Amino acid sequence: MSWLAWALVVWLGTPAAVHREAVAYLDAGRYTEADKLCQGALTRFEAAYGTGSLETALVLKDLAEAYRGERDAAKAEEAALRSLKIVEGILGPEDANAALGRDQLGEIYFDARRYADAARMLRAALATGENALGPNHPHLATILNDLAAAYYAEHRYTEAEPLYLRALTIREKLLGPDHPHVAVIRHNLAELGRARSGQTVVLALNR
Repeated sequence: MSWLAWALVVWLGTPAAVHREAVAYLDAGRYTEADKLCQGALTRFEAAYGTGSLETALVLKDLAEAYRGERDAAKAEEAALRSLKIVEGILGPEDANAALGRDQLGEIYFDARRYADAARMLRAALATGENALGPNHPHLATILNDLAAAYYAEHRYTEAEPLYLRALTIREKLLGPDHPHVAVIRHNLAELGRARSGQTVVLALNR
């Protein structure tokens, strides 16, 4: 790394610090601020580390979430695809980070009501995640919930239910029965039951 690139990194802060700040903005729903932070970091990280670096991939992943919060599905998809391509190129397609990247894309497709694309991407995320994350990882529960939601949207209720139940088991074991993340799965199972009885429902993804 050249002295100029190193100076840029020192001025900007570490990738981990930028990621923490971006996540704080995203968690607070301050998507425009997260967008600006990530776009500035992206330019500098590409100069400092290279366009195909993991540092660049991380800020692209955060940028995709900012675009998702701003309801810009096209930009969210573009950033997430770039991030996933970098991760797969460096770490391999079976790495846990590749599973998480596919889950992010699946959520973006779900938001855009591209349910078949969401299900396809989330099946790939699950296939990788089951091996790379293990059977009881919290991120695996998120993937299971997201895939179940995509199946629900396609009226594939019989396939959705066991995925919700697996997600619920993982989250209850890790978090206890009263945690908000457990409540998300219980909510979705209840909505699935209502859908089968012909009532209007609203599902929750990774929240």
